[in-house]
Amino acid sequence: MSLVGIIANPASGKDIRRLISEAGAVDNRDKARVVRRVLRGMAVGELNEVVLMPDRFGIGAQAVDGLELPFRVRHLDMPVTGTQEDSLRATQYLRQQGATCVVVLGGDGTHRVVAKECGSIPLVALSTGTNNVWPQHTEGTLAGMAAVLIAQGTVSRETAVQQTKRLEVFLGEDLVDIALVDIATYAGSFTGSKAVWEPDRIGELILSTVVPGTLGLSAIGAALPDIRYEDRPGLYLRMGADGNQVMAAIAPGLVKEFSICESRQLSPGEMVELVHGPCVLALDGEREVLISEADRVRIVLTCNGPFRVCVEEALRIAAGAGYFTRNASRDIGCTQK
Repeated sequence: MSLVGIIANPASGKDIRRLISEAGAVDNRDKARVVRRVLRGMAVGELNEVVLMPDRFGIGAQAVDGLELPFRVRHLDMPVTGTQEDSLRATQYLRQQGATCVVVLGGDGTHRVVAKECGSIPLVALSTGTNNVWPQHTEGTLAGMAAVLIAQGTVSRETAVQQTKRLEVFLGEDLVDIALVDIATYAGSFTGSKAVWEPDRIGELILSTVVPGTLGLSAIGAALPDIRYEDRPGLYLRMGADGNQVMAAIAPGLVKEFSICESRQLSPGEMVELVHGPCVLALDGEREVLISEADRVRIVLTCNGPFRVCVEEALRIAAGAGYFTRNASRDIGCTQK
């Protein structure tokens, strides 16, 4: 049985950064069109079923309206709250129902929520958020084609799926949350609008990896000299008034200056104990966890992150094995590069 899930977050791409930067909004009708293209791309394979997360804007319903497909499409039977709990619950249900791949539409924050519950299910990550380091800018049709290739086992996980890193948040001895890209201490005592954009309120910043050419807090690390990008290091930064000044694009059209007093690279397994007063932990650019001055907060960089499908590699392997050739056998067992 090949079952693929689709989680399209209607709230992604709509945060306050639309007001304080030049970021454009991603309309839910556009997301419905992306999902529609994903479904059309999936038709190249032999799926049994595609399961959609329901939402208050009807993204899935718009996507399938009038669409004829060679597999069953249904919505999950679950309550809809209009919060990130929907993505979390949908991932739990898909895992319980044996999904072999999940396509996710959202930003870093959406993928962080899905990563909490997806286990070893491969994710096809589509960027529809504001700052996107973890999800990819991939055309929906190609994403759907790659998803079905992985879901039905035509392309093996070993060749086109990679486990990523994550940052684990410990309060005392308890693991309380994770982040896929970055964690920042943010001065304040409430989560508010969640998005982070005021540089003078950031105290410490931990990155799971440093990737040049990205937006968001991770761009601060990428602005530093002497970073070994080929090693994909993690990074710890401490801000301060007398530090080295760097400029970074933390949102579309929004370049800010940051003063960095301390920086050091991190390897998987390394732990950072935060030095902080009362603050909020921002996880992947969203303020989530309130921290008191008495809390002992540790961040550990691990290789326990979610599994991400490389769309380009999956398509390359399938094409090289003749999968897309007319009248070719569909049982090709593409397991080699």
